[in-house]
Amino acid sequence: MIDHDQVQAALSARIDGEPSPLDDDVIDAHLAGCARCRQFHDEALALSRRLRFIDPADGGMAPPADLSEVILAGIEPEWRRTANARMVGLAVARFLLVIAGILWVVWGMQLLGQAGGLNPVGAEGVVSPDADPQTATLLVNAAAMRFSLALGLFTVAWKPRLVSSLLVFVGALWTFMFGFLVRDVVLDTVADGQVMGLLLLFLTLIAMAWTWLSHHGYVVLRAGWRELGANPV
Repeated sequence: MIDHDQVQAALSARIDGEPSPLDDDVIDAHLAGCARCRQFHDEALALSRRLRFIDPADGGMAPPADLSEVILAGIEPEWRRTANARMVGLAVARFLLVIAGILWVVWGMQLLGQAGGLNPVGAEGVVSPDADPQTATLLVNAAAMRFSLALGLFTVAWKPRLVSSLLVFVGALWTFMFGFLVRDVVLDTVADGQVMGLLLLFLTLIAMAWTWLSHHGYVVLRAGWRELGANPV
């Protein structure tokens, strides 16, 4: 005698498109007189439809012929949103890098002007006795550093993939300058423009970090987060 479990197993196999251990006539005859198995059959069919499988002509269940279109249709909107957000973020970061580079150039030109004033030359082409060549040399070196940093920022704005190496340098520079500022605050020897210079360097560092995140840092951080959350083998 056929019991309910055998019929339900045969129904599951038929819905899944697999070979059934019972003949279809036997299954249909049992369904006609068994409310319990009819309910199981209806629930199994409803589940197959919720799983979005295709119902073949013979009543079985089979996966779509090409799953790639279904998968791409599901992930493409999310991928487009992420890509668009990264492109907008990268454009803003590159604009900020250009602005920061211009500010560093302006600052360097001001330092060069100050250095020239420390080495006045008379009508005979002789340097004035009041000249301070040592301080002028320091100002020229400081201006050269600012011009170099501006050139690096312009290069990164043009080629964002180069941001990683310069980001380490700017981060180290800001760290040392911040330490010197703390020392000068304690000693009450803070120079004019020292705080503004540190603030400009910090904003430059933020723009570079933003560029790194928008270009490829997001992928690196997400991969690292997945590795941290992975279960050990």
